Amino acid sequence: MTAQKICENVSGLSVRSAGTEKGARIRVTEGLLGWADLIFVMEKKHGDRLASKFPASLKGKKVICLQIADNYEYMEPQLVEILQAKLGSYLVEMSDSRTGFMQRVLEPEVMDSWEEAVEYDSMDFTEVNAAFAKSAIELGPMSGKILDAGTGTARIPIAIARIRPAWELTCIDMSANMLKLGLENVSEANVRSQINLELVDAKAMPYPDSYFDMVISNSIIHHLPDPLPFLREVRRVLKPNGAIFLRDLFRPEDEAIRDNLVEMYAGDCNSHQKQLFSDSLHAAFTLAEIQTMMETAGLEGVRIYESSDRHWTAERAWCETL
Repeated sequence: MTAQKICENVSGLSVRSAGTEKGARIRVTEGLLGWADLIFVMEKKHGDRLASKFPASLKGKKVICLQIADNYEYMEPQLVEILQAKLGSYLVEMSDSRTGFMQRVLEPEVMDSWEEAVEYDSMDFTEVNAAFAKSAIELGPMSGKILDAGTGTARIPIAIARIRPAWELTCIDMSANMLKLGLENVSEANVRSQINLELVDAKAMPYPDSYFDMVISNSIIHHLPDPLPFLREVRRVLKPNGAIFLRDLFRPEDEAIRDNLVEMYAGDCNSHQKQLFSDSLHAAFTLAEIQTMMETAGLEGVRIYESSDRHWTAERAWCETL
């Protein structure tokens, strides 16, 4: 019943809970199994019981064992946390398949060749980066420790550092070549005293709990097969009163809209750059999927909205005291 409660507000899904034990309040039936597109069981023994009692009803069905001990009380906090972690990526996938949007197609998590870094850095994101920097500054403190996750070639922190000299910017990325080029850009801009570039996986950061006053990130989410570990890390390393400013592309409803966006915003780019933008749109999440993941990660007080014809934004202003 806890899993049903967690999933009941996910857009496009219908969820039912039932037990395999004789004493279960609601027991599994052939009808329920026939109705389900996807079946989750807590322990292997539950799957074995279903296979033994309802072999015909399970034909062609996908049964996933979550490997969670079936000894928790209803809505017990530890169970809720475990279920959210286990079900997170499945919820996004299932919601996506029901909404009519084109299916998500992953692109590489890391653009790590020198050629890719140079190609990316040569694309003109000046207007988008300036808008991002302006909004981040408005939401953040006057001074403090700021984390930029997925910094790329550091164009955004450079723009921020020029306006907020009291910000200490820790800028992380998993691409050594992006950071190498970023260091050149930082040195040329003469802001090395403010910006520290680090080769770090944003899904498993080495920083202490409640360390940063603000976390910002532009276009990292669509690169991640499963963004939940990153979002949980954001919650962990951010101070309770800390600011959040995340922005990324959202996935268009169909290929025609995607192709129109590519021509509108990358029409003057070369064929490889156009393909990069198209792939990024196809790898992005819908707004509903982002909202589900934010809730699952436990990020509270965050405003999530469509901020352009191709971007979503998640923001929370810095608060001096809670």
